Amino acid sequence: MKKLLLLLTLVSISASAQISGNQVYGDNNDYFNRRGNTTPQTSISASGDQFTVSTRILMNVRPDVLIVTLGLSQESKTVKGCNEAIKKRIDGFTKEVRSLGVKEADVYTDLISQTKIYDYEVGETKAVQKETGFEVKKNVIVRLNNVKAFNQLTDIASDFAIYDIVKAEYINLDVDALYAKLFDEAVRSIDAKKQKYVKAFKAVLSDDFNIIQDSYYSVQPRTQYQKYSAFETSDLSYIDGDHRYVKKEARKAKTFYYQGVDTSSFDKVINPSDPEVCLQYVVEMKIVYHIKK
Repeated sequence: MKKLLLLLTLVSISASAQISGNQVYGDNNDYFNRRGNTTPQTSISASGDQFTVSTRILMNVRPDVLIVTLGLSQESKTVKGCNEAIKKRIDGFTKEVRSLGVKEADVYTDLISQTKIYDYEVGETKAVQKETGFEVKKNVIVRLNNVKAFNQLTDIASDFAIYDIVKAEYINLDVDALYAKLFDEAVRSIDAKKQKYVKAFKAVLSDDFNIIQDSYYSVQPRTQYQKYSAFETSDLSYIDGDHRYVKKEARKAKTFYYQGVDTSSFDKVINPSDPEVCLQYVVEMKIVYHIKK
């Protein structure tokens, strides 16, 4: 009888891995390498008669509005049957979400596709492909002014067999005010660095300067999610090439988690410890001063 060889590897997790959490199973150990190898930007440099100061400021901001796209589909023997059934579901959903403060103008239905469905009719000697009906796909786009009502929104959607959350987009309404706050913080950071240089090296700077960079941008949460599968497993092999058995892998769940922008190269992070997933706004500023000889 041919023998089955089972190789089992036992893994001991250290205290540091417990502190790190199961994210160490992710895309993975590269995660820590990427963070550890982050090259810090030069914030102060002097060359000839030029003195350059740069700064990076990050701010985490809770969203004012959430735009949620929900996908649904409907099959029927006719296109009319598809449209009638899917309209009934969407109308029922739209009516129910009024309880969340969602107005008629906050809901939009987007037609995605209308396609034929084919299947095979199997006979004794052949299988013939035939048209069996139609499928209509639509997206319902909902504007949520109360971001915390998202779970209630998905509960209502499930009552109408709407299960596909296509995407969720976070929006802040007054981005100009956010930029103004970040700009002021960046100016203060630049000035503090300049004063340290002047005091430490007895330098004298002229009053004129050039702003060579003032960048402002935001980072959507949907681009900042990581994933991992946390499990340990054994290796299975067969002696003498016995392939009579089929190896079936057990299902391993994937976990996704939010990992915001790496803050190691920022001079200041505003609202760094908010547990809620936020929009992240960044200002990068660089100013050149002239050194008096």
